[in-house]
Amino acid sequence: MRRLSRTVVTLALLLAPSAVWAQDQGLSNLLLTFFSPARPFVLLNTGHQAHFSSATEARSTLNLLNRNIAYQLASFPLGSSSGGFTFTLDPSLGVLNRSAESFGPLFAERALTAGKGKLTLGGNYVRSTWDRFEGQGLDSGDLVLTLTHQDTNGDGSTLQPFFEGDVIDARLRLNLTTDTFVAFANYGITDRFDIGVAVPFVRVKMDAVIHTTIVNLATQNVVATFHQFDASQDTGCGGDRVTNGRLENDFCASGDASGIGDIVVRGKLGLAQGDNLSLAAGVDVRLPTGKEADLLGTGTTQIKPYLVAGFLPKGKFSPHVNVGYTLTGTSDLLGALPDELDWTVGFDAAPSSRLTITGDVIGRSLLKARRLSTRDREFFYRLGSDPAPPFRRTEVRPEFFEEEATMNLILGSAGFKLNPFGRLLISFNALFPLTKNNGLQDDFTPVFAIDYNF
Repeated sequence: MRRLSRTVVTLALLLAPSAVWAQDQGLSNLLLTFFSPARPFVLLNTGHQAHFSSATEARSTLNLLNRNIAYQLASFPLGSSSGGFTFTLDPSLGVLNRSAESFGPLFAERALTAGKGKLTLGGNYVRSTWDRFEGQGLDSGDLVLTLTHQDTNGDGSTLQPFFEGDVIDARLRLNLTTDTFVAFANYGITDRFDIGVAVPFVRVKMDAVIHTTIVNLATQNVVATFHQFDASQDTGCGGDRVTNGRLENDFCASGDASGIGDIVVRGKLGLAQGDNLSLAAGVDVRLPTGKEADLLGTGTTQIKPYLVAGFLPKGKFSPHVNVGYTLTGTSDLLGALPDELDWTVGFDAAPSSRLTITGDVIGRSLLKARRLSTRDREFFYRLGSDPAPPFRRTEVRPEFFEEEATMNLILGSAGFKLNPFGRLLISFNALFPLTKNNGLQDDFTPVFAIDYNF
């Protein structure tokens, strides 16, 4: 038990509150520093010091990405705090006996309760390297924003003067990682009623690079390059990143933050505990203890009532089903956040008395979520040698926009629980997405867990 305590303390210290960039501005603002009024997008003065002023559209897309990252990181499933050992009282002997042959699932609730007076302490560690958002690769630069030229003469078009027809491709590459250690406890108040708590310690790290390319649609036939990047400007990348005849440049921002996330308090009541079917009802209350400005919490309370059904719960193979609904409030920083329909189906199987194999499908439907979608948009331009407006040329390019729709996040979960001795359990689990184009996704998320029953 001393080794377990030292492990918990060590991991907690590693994830103790610390932030370099985030202390000043909050990690949630990192992406919004690009194209901001404090960081104007100004090119080299070649006789015409160009401003590309569609920052409002670009910032709107980055804000939506930022909002979804904040919410989905803070509301990621923490795992069950229910102990792997469950007990029932033998009235004839007056002793507690194990009530199930398996140790139960890791990312689902089981219908069986722990047993009166039984305490389980433990923790799990989750490492996530986020790969995609809404089907767009984060680190591969799939998210491309198009910046348009400032309307210098106020005519509402990009045709006059002709050089306003140039655009800039801004390709985002985002390296986003999270390390989460969850300390949990579960206690049997009675034979049918458990309470639990899960306390996450979270570290979030973001490294963002926007690779920009001047696309000289309108000035392509100008002898001298009309729009160029200024290598003397500070882009946050620590050096001259201007290439390709001053047509390409990088803009960089990075930061990390760590601290306590949103704490979950739980209660579960056993409704029926038979040999063929067990039923339970519970409620999770997720408290806004994480700092939402640093992507550590949602900034609002979430309440999830749920039902659990376990089939053959005391046997070596036990399927289970969880169904719940999460009520979510409004965050001061993120605004109104979506409610969720939550469900899990799976099984736990015990091939031996010391080993349990688990498999689950975990579903979350975020209702009326603000999603990032794409559509084609026409960009108009003309060459300097073309006739005066209304003559125009057309370039069709993809554009991101926001829409309200249900976001279905489905994860697969597979792993095992091992009992090396006594009432100690060591677990390994892997999470992987079963939907490829929805929300924030990590292709492979390892989960390590340990718990001890008293």
